[in-house]
Amino acid sequence: MSTKAGIFAVATLLFAGVAMADQPLDVTISVVQSPNDLPAAVTKTIELPVEASDVARERAAKGMDAANQAREFGRTLGQSIADEAKTRRGRP
Repeated sequence: MSTKAGIFAVATLLFAGVAMADQPLDVTISVVQSPNDLPAAVTKTIELPVEASDVARERAAKGMDAANQAREFGRTLGQSIADEAKTRRGRP
């Protein structure tokens, strides 16, 4: 890379950063007021809108199925490892 090309690349990156900094960020932050509100906030079910395509619904269902299978596999694996450890230590 020539010196001119390098200077041009650096200048472009610097000016692009300045141009992006002028745009305001649209950020919404919700604060959970009480620890009692936390489970509802974290476990809130999000419903797909009626307008959602059938493909999106099918893919979401497949994703949930895969997540549930992985969670069950993890539980089973954890339990078998715990049982094996107990057996090795001579516990029932």
